[in-house]
Amino acid sequence: MTDNAVVFDNVRFCYDEVCAVRNISFSIPEKSIIAVIGPNGGGKSTVLKILSGLLKADKGKVGIKKNYKVGYVSQFSDFDLTFPITVMDMVMSGTLCQRVRPFCRYTNEHRTKTLDSIRRVGLRGYEKRGINQLSGGELKRAVIARVLASDADIIVLDEPDSSLDVDAARELYNILVELKKDKTILIASHHMSEVLDISDKVLYIKSDSRMFDSPSEVKRMLGGGIVI
Repeated sequence: MTDNAVVFDNVRFCYDEVCAVRNISFSIPEKSIIAVIGPNGGGKSTVLKILSGLLKADKGKVGIKKNYKVGYVSQFSDFDLTFPITVMDMVMSGTLCQRVRPFCRYTNEHRTKTLDSIRRVGLRGYEKRGINQLSGGELKRAVIARVLASDADIIVLDEPDSSLDVDAARELYNILVELKKDKTILIASHHMSEVLDISDKVLYIKSDSRMFDSPSEVKRMLGGGIVI
């Protein structure tokens, strides 16, 4: 896996008697943005959860590059917006997610990493703002900052642009393009046209999988009504 961040080899996962994905195989190159597309119920979220370790494959192998960490951002925020926590505190909590230790405290390194993560998602100046004071787009970027603070090498985003307006979504896409310089990003979205514009490859999931090397070609096919 010298140039690949992720490899799926004949992976299968079933919910009881219903198999969401069957014998799928693909590889994800490092420092790339991969658009994950497919019909509702086709297995996109299942694949992303398997990659993130939230589900375990029934069959096959999932390879992640040695020492690489995976960060997962779900479609819906897992944070209680009524809880009185600042952006700084929320993002900094990501620095301690790898290991829980008694009497573990934040260090200057944690604070520096947190501030850098906040800066990278365009929220500099929001450190003391409560998360309940953020817009939907700002909250999504804060969640991504928390993933960055956890030192994730692979960022998995399941419909991060859902419920965002056009400007907020565009700002999010611009941030992802910048993060690609040192991260591998997989993004599932119903806003396919916009996501295909920033992607390097396209992973199509419908029980099985198919990788397209040309997002622009996929965009033309979908625009022409061609079923892939």
